[in-house]
Amino acid sequence: MKNSPDPPGRQRPLGLFLVAVVMFGITTTLHGLSPLATYGLGSLFFLFLAVLGFLVPAGLVAAELATAWPREGGVYIWISAAFGRDWGFLAAWLQWLQNVIFWTVLLTGSAAMLALGFGWESGAHNKFYTAAVVIGSIWFCTALTARGLGFTGIIGTLGSLAGTILPGLMLIGLAVGYLATGHPSQTSLAPATLLPDLSQPGNLSFAISTIMIFAGIELMGTRVREMREPGKLFPRATLLAILMTAGLLAPVVLAIAMLVPADELNIAAGLVQAVQVVVAGQPWLASLPAIFAVALYLDSVGEIGGWMAGTPISMAAAGRDGYLPARLGERRGDTAPAMLIMQAVVGSLVSLFFIVLPGVQSLFWLLSALLVQLYVLMYGLMFAAAWQLRKTQPDVARPFRIGGGRIGIGLVCGVGLVMTGLVFVAGFFRPSGLEEIGEGHYLLVLGIGLAVSLGLPMGLIRLKRRTLHRTRPRS
Repeated sequence: MKNSPDPPGRQRPLGLFLVAVVMFGITTTLHGLSPLATYGLGSLFFLFLAVLGFLVPAGLVAAELATAWPREGGVYIWISAAFGRDWGFLAAWLQWLQNVIFWTVLLTGSAAMLALGFGWESGAHNKFYTAAVVIGSIWFCTALTARGLGFTGIIGTLGSLAGTILPGLMLIGLAVGYLATGHPSQTSLAPATLLPDLSQPGNLSFAISTIMIFAGIELMGTRVREMREPGKLFPRATLLAILMTAGLLAPVVLAIAMLVPADELNIAAGLVQAVQVVVAGQPWLASLPAIFAVALYLDSVGEIGGWMAGTPISMAAAGRDGYLPARLGERRGDTAPAMLIMQAVVGSLVSLFFIVLPGVQSLFWLLSALLVQLYVLMYGLMFAAAWQLRKTQPDVARPFRIGGGRIGIGLVCGVGLVMTGLVFVAGFFRPSGLEEIGEGHYLLVLGIGLAVSLGLPMGLIRLKRRTLHRTRPRS
């Protein structure tokens, strides 16, 4: 589960193990590993680069900001404190919009895995089937989320266990058993392949998906106030969660690479393909791919439900400040019902692009590139805000503070800014092997997506300014 605020009334402070497990659930998913597996042993390079260059800086910065500015609203509050409410709204918008696009990318993979798991190979490339699964699942998750955070938390926890930990361990065990019986690995395990070929910019587009495996760490930062001795506990929990994440994802991505040849790997459904390789010729394991696919779909439902419960809160806070229609800022209990419905409509419209694009894989990568670029822009604002607030508001109490003074905060934020900048630039290169769509078409669609995604909040900001100007009393 990506994250949802705790139900009201929690009194006992969060301990180390619980915080580490929740952070693991927020930042860990198996769905982004198939593209990474095409690098073979080199996938470990990108995996650990994402951990050290993105996950650690983002987690530390989010913890400091959430501790110092614990008001409801998350990134909207933090970035508003540094650069003003207009920038805060832009950050909240980017976080929210990438989340809506993320549903389509995640559910695209789930739909493909369900089709392959149940033996319908052509379904993995059927855009109408995929659109139906995406739209139906979005509204199903919306209905679940509307029931409240307690219900969403149960679904998310079960989904994380059934769709991440158990399938991951199962796939690792299957790969070890398969290779131990004399079957060859489909990728080289020579140490020289640990460093992937970085000379082709198009190859780097696959690696940007690594960032999204760890997206959402800032949501956990909003819970620092609920922890026991957060100054000591949070860094330890972060380290433990990172070790748990690396300990699961590294062998899983290698298992996929060793079982499925890179040129045959379906980037949306490689996990189920890997299981199919193992069970081929084993009638007693024939149902395993279907079970595996259903488990991963349940993970998607829990993950999306957690995001639905969390990200509308920042947008609702911005709505109450006049950036959105007043109705979208309304709260009912622990949900924002109008925002839930609105984002379900937007998510459904995004999925309809399946009808106009050449194929499912094209949409998968276009949306993946777009959502990564939107989200790293938000993270760039977050890193810059932390740096700025250390200079402009150094006396604000920070129960959790990145050590090392100005050098320490500058190093952490600098690493994060460099990483997000590299990822943003890499997104403009068409992934190698994606011949369904030309380079010009790829850049055109991506450019239009970015222009619309950034133009809409800019228009809302300008509209708010004009409204304030008209209503301001004349002297």
